[in-house]
Amino acid sequence: MNVTDKITTSKIHSIEWGDATWDAKDVSIRNRYDNASGGKFNYAGSAELPWEDFKIMIAESIKRNHFSNIELGEIMDEISTKLKSL
Repeated sequence: MNVTDKITTSKIHSIEWGDATWDAKDVSIRNRYDNASGGKFNYAGSAELPWEDFKIMIAESIKRNHFSNIELGEIMDEISTKLKSL
C-alpha cells in the first residue's frame, strides 16, 4: 500500500488510506496495529481492504442492524458535521 493519508489513534494503532497494493489505480484502507518487534503490522488486524468493498461493508452492516442506535447516531453526527462544512 502506498499510504496517502493516515490518522494515528494510539501509540500502536492507526488507520491508513492509499493506493492499493494490487493496483495503484484502486484505493484501499487499512486498520494498522504496529507490534513491538520492529514496527511491523499485525496481519490479523491490519488487512488492506478495497475502498469499494469497505463502503459495501458499511452499508450492509447498517442495513442488517449490526450497528447500535448509539453508533448510528455517532456516525450521523460525523456526517452532519462534514456536510455543514461544505
